[in-house]
Amino acid sequence: MKDASGLSYGRLAGRTHYSRSSWERFLNGKQLPTRVAVEQLAAAVGEDPSPLLALWDALDTTSRELAETPRDALAAPADSQETGAPRTTGGSRGRVGLLLRRLLPLGYVASGALLGALGAVLLMDDGHSATATPPALPSREVAARATATAPRPGCRGDSCLEAEPQARNCQWDAVTARQTWLRGLQIQLRYSPRCKAVWGRVENGTVGDAVSITDRWGRTEDATIRVGTDTYTRMLSTADAPASTITICGKIPSQHERECTPTDQPPAP
Repeated sequence: MKDASGLSYGRLAGRTHYSRSSWERFLNGKQLPTRVAVEQLAAAVGEDPSPLLALWDALDTTSRELAETPRDALAAPADSQETGAPRTTGGSRGRVGLLLRRLLPLGYVASGALLGALGAVLLMDDGHSATATPPALPSREVAARATATAPRPGCRGDSCLEAEPQARNCQWDAVTARQTWLRGLQIQLRYSPRCKAVWGRVENGTVGDAVSITDRWGRTEDATIRVGTDTYTRMLSTADAPASTITICGKIPSQHERECTPTDQPPAP
C-alpha cells in the first residue's frame, strides 16, 4: 500500500502521527505497529483499513491469550507415570502442562505468521509483492483520497486548547509549519488548518528529551519522551494568532541544551 501510493517514509510521517523512524520499523517488521498506526496508514493512502485491522486484531488476540496463560499451567512436574506410582490429579496436571509446553511454540509461530501477514499487506497492494515496483499514484490523487476518507475534526480553534491532536482527528491534514534541529533531535511545529490548532513534536530523540510550545499569551504545552524516540504535545489554538506566533522549543536535559524557534520568548502582542 505504501509503495503503490508513492509515499516516502518522510511523507508518510507528515500525513500521520508517527515519525519516519517509526514507519521504517513498522514496515520492515522490526516493531508491531499500533492499531491507530494501521488506521492512519490506510487513511493516508486512501484505502479501506478493514482487512489490515482484522489481521491486527487476530494477532492481538493470539498475543493476549499467550500472555494470559498461567505460569503454573506451563510447569510440568514429574508425572506419576515415570515413577510407577498411581496416577493422581498432579499427574493429570503434569500432562496438561506438557501439552501446553508443546503447543506454546506453535502459538508463537502463529503470532509470527500473523505479524508477517500484516507486514506483507502493509507493503503490498492488489497482489503486488513488496519487491515489485507498482506504479505510484500522483501526489494529488493520494492527497484527495486521504482527505476524502479522513474523519471530521473533533474541535476547532479555542475548543482544541489542551486537547490531544490524535483524539480530535487533527493529524489528518497536519503540516509542519516550522522545524529546527538540536544534536540530531528534530523539533517540529505541526499545524492543522481544519482544526486551526498547533502542537509540538520531536523525533529521533531519546528518553528524557522534551518539546514545548508557547503562544503569545503565555499558554504552554509540553511533552517528554517516556519510551521510544518521539513524542508530541497537546494543542494550542491559532484561531486568534497564526502559527508563526507560536514558539517551539526542543530540550535535551542530559546535555543541558535547548533550541527554540523563532525566539526564546513568545512574540509580544
